[in-house]
Amino acid sequence: MVTVSLAMFSMSTARAAEIKNVATVDMKKLFDEYYLTKSAQEQVKAEQAVIAKENNEKLKDINKIADEIKNLSKQIADPIVSQKQKDKLIRQRQLAANRGNALENNRREWLRRRNKAINENIVSEMRKILDQINAKVAEYARDNDVDMIFDKTSRGSTQTFFLCFSKDKFDVTATLLQTLNQQKGKDK
Repeated sequence: MVTVSLAMFSMSTARAAEIKNVATVDMKKLFDEYYLTKSAQEQVKAEQAVIAKENNEKLKDINKIADEIKNLSKQIADPIVSQKQKDKLIRQRQLAANRGNALENNRREWLRRRNKAINENIVSEMRKILDQINAKVAEYARDNDVDMIFDKTSRGSTQTFFLCFSKDKFDVTATLLQTLNQQKGKDK
């Protein structure tokens, strides 16, 4: 904050006097309450539900193999079973373990790829939404002769707010949110 204050202080008085209209906006609120954000979040939840269902199906197959291995281990431990039969059961158990390990490795890799794809999609959608919001903020500034708009929720690297105080009369969040959400239902 000191750097920003020093930069503002070092501006020439004539140049600082040119700034007449300043506003603030709650970008987090704009993002969270924008209908396209909610729609994107619902889509992500639906995709995650599909992944969870598919993952559970894959886990069922792996659990069946685990049960098979337990059953084989019980048979191997049975003192009545001949050594020849035990050797055969041990080979079957090893093959089942190999199948189970392969399925588990494939499941983990599949899950990693699916989660990565969802995360990339989320980032892409967030960028699109933020671009739309930023465009609407810039349009508002131009249309209302606002020289500067500060994001009152933005934080610096020390987690302190960039904007320490602003009177509510300068906050244009509600107006921008109304403008952003006017398109709801019209864009499909």
